[in-house]
Amino acid sequence: MVWIMSSAVSGLALLTGFTSAVATQADIELPEFTTLSVPEHPHHAIRIKEQSDEICDAGSRQWTGWLDTGGKHLFFWYFESLNDPENDPLSLWMTGGPGGSGLVGLMLELGPCLINDNGTGTVHNPYAWNANSSMIFVDQPAGTGLSYFDKDVTPPSTSYTAAEDMNIFLRIFYQAFPGLAAVPFHIVGESYGGHYIPALAAEIVAYNTGSPPPEFKVPLASVLIGNGYVSPADTTWGFYDTLCTTKPGVPEPVFNETMCGRIADALPRCMYLQQACYGFPDPIICGAAAEFCFSHVDLLYYQDVKTGGRNPFDITRPCETEKICYGAGDGIEGYIKSERVLAALEVPEAVGKNFSLISESVNERFALAGDEFLSTEGDVKYILESGIDVLVYNGDLDLACNTAGNVRWTNKLSWAGQVEFVSRAPEPWFAVKGGERVRAGLWKQVSKVTRGGKETRFAFVTVEGSGHMVPLDQPEVGLQMVRNWLSGDFGKAVRGGVEVRVKGEEDEFVSLDL
Repeated sequence: MVWIMSSAVSGLALLTGFTSAVATQADIELPEFTTLSVPEHPHHAIRIKEQSDEICDAGSRQWTGWLDTGGKHLFFWYFESLNDPENDPLSLWMTGGPGGSGLVGLMLELGPCLINDNGTGTVHNPYAWNANSSMIFVDQPAGTGLSYFDKDVTPPSTSYTAAEDMNIFLRIFYQAFPGLAAVPFHIVGESYGGHYIPALAAEIVAYNTGSPPPEFKVPLASVLIGNGYVSPADTTWGFYDTLCTTKPGVPEPVFNETMCGRIADALPRCMYLQQACYGFPDPIICGAAAEFCFSHVDLLYYQDVKTGGRNPFDITRPCETEKICYGAGDGIEGYIKSERVLAALEVPEAVGKNFSLISESVNERFALAGDEFLSTEGDVKYILESGIDVLVYNGDLDLACNTAGNVRWTNKLSWAGQVEFVSRAPEPWFAVKGGERVRAGLWKQVSKVTRGGKETRFAFVTVEGSGHMVPLDQPEVGLQMVRNWLSGDFGKAVRGGVEVRVKGEEDEFVSLDL
């Protein structure tokens, strides 16, 4: 989720009552875990313990723990693939925010266990994304969710300082699970993950290609950015298209002609100010740009975001509660803070009692540092040209990180395949839903030989009937989208198929004639 506390950027969080999940006690008593470290990072270690299905009905082996890195302690939950954990890829899920807990993705969207209706336990998710990939869910940066930091430690306040911690996390994680080094690694996430993911991928690429070369290289293969907050300017530009035009599922514009006229009049100056911020990222310039764009564009919608009011994550639905606009969020918080779960995870008391799905203090740190004002388009270009495949996918009913804005920056991205990408018309893609073939959205992809001689994929995929959280709104379609991407041939989806891989059997491709 994008929850930016700066009134100049989001406004939604100003209407909510989030509490901080930060614990800075340096004298927290640590429980017994298996502890591992690597020689090049002597002051960093990972504490890990295996869990049963008692608190998360996953159906696969699972582990929880913390990475201890320079006085910062990052909580993670790792699940093996349900299919073939020795050979299936590894994926890292990054929730947005900034300050959003990985448990949003785990228990509300794509994890192997979802919160039940009354918030007292979990149920198995038949469309979990660990169907064909082992998955890591992490609370980052420090201060998010069940992660914490010691007294007198300065936690990250930008996507790039957070990426440094996450790169170390991954290198030590591979020491705990060395067999995973032989399979591809993918970074997946949504919303402010549009900042987190490119920053982390760029950090990994730079580390892997450094001099002298490291003994171990994280085997990064691709990134998947869902409803991502990559380009703030283009996200704001997309408000007009999202609120003032029709699309599948939106038969009438959300705004009337008067409101649309106000947005249209304000956007040229908004874009001018945003470009000035990009060119010279001074806090005063960027603050002025964000303030103008928020008050003249964003606020026209966000002023009505409240319980029972407008929902920025799905323009066709009301906001259910003030916690992330989805009522299940309250259930997740209550469940994680229960004595049974805190005891099973062995969460330090000071951390558990302050747990929140969204950390206000993390959000404020990033806002004050100006992280949300800047675009990560340059990082996407860098990783593409370094041979890392990139999938950008978008639910069409989202306003916060809208399709129109993400179409705009992906078309503008100056990389080796830009000309072909811009000129290529999107095609329908199809998925199997409820046993029937359905149109799932639109897609286009360009493959181009980049630095090092690798043919690299850049794709944009839309998901119709989905808002901000594709795995929640369209679980069957979302899983098929990921399976097709990880298979290396998303074109199969266009032909109406779904990649089915079962351990011990040959791959089966289910093709449905159009």
